[in-house]
Amino acid sequence: MALALLCAGALGTPLRTTARPETDAQSCTTHAKALLVRLKSVLEAALDQKRSVMFNGFNCTELSVIVVPHSQTPSICQPSQHVTCSSQSSQSFNKNECLKNITGDLQYYRSMLNTYVKSLDQTKSQTITDLTSITDSIQTLQKNCQPLQNTEEQQTENWKPKGQAFEDRMDLCKQLKGFHIRAITINRALGYISAEADNS
Repeated sequence: MALALLCAGALGTPLRTTARPETDAQSCTTHAKALLVRLKSVLEAALDQKRSVMFNGFNCTELSVIVVPHSQTPSICQPSQHVTCSSQSSQSFNKNECLKNITGDLQYYRSMLNTYVKSLDQTKSQTITDLTSITDSIQTLQKNCQPLQNTEEQQTENWKPKGQAFEDRMDLCKQLKGFHIRAITINRALGYISAEADNS
């Protein structure tokens, strides 16, 4: 046995290792989860009015949720359904359309948060730091998720500040809550795509 190992080493034959390199699909899920964790952390901190001024003056938890306008991610990224009831037909999962919508969602929120940060007084350093950490996470996901890089960009509406700080902060609250919900959907969709890639 020892002789066999020595011969293998002498011949330059690589020894097998149990560690597997991360695939493109797995990289997507890793960075999508990191984005969700970062977003949840910022949102939870912002909701604590004793520690944060981001939503000071109103109860963010009581406000409605705003998600990306005209996005079809929840319906298009639904995994294939194998339905046995005769009244329902099975839906086929269109990976390209799903990735296209996810790309559009990420573009919208990255643009929206960048625009909001630019509208802030630079003394709001903690808010700027928190929101920038989210846009950095979006950029990291887009950079390290190969399927998203190969996806055609989708045109989305641009968010525009109202010019009233209080109203813009309320809108930010609604947008971040919507992004949190959408980020959960994105994680599930990329997880499904990753599983399909691993099984192919």
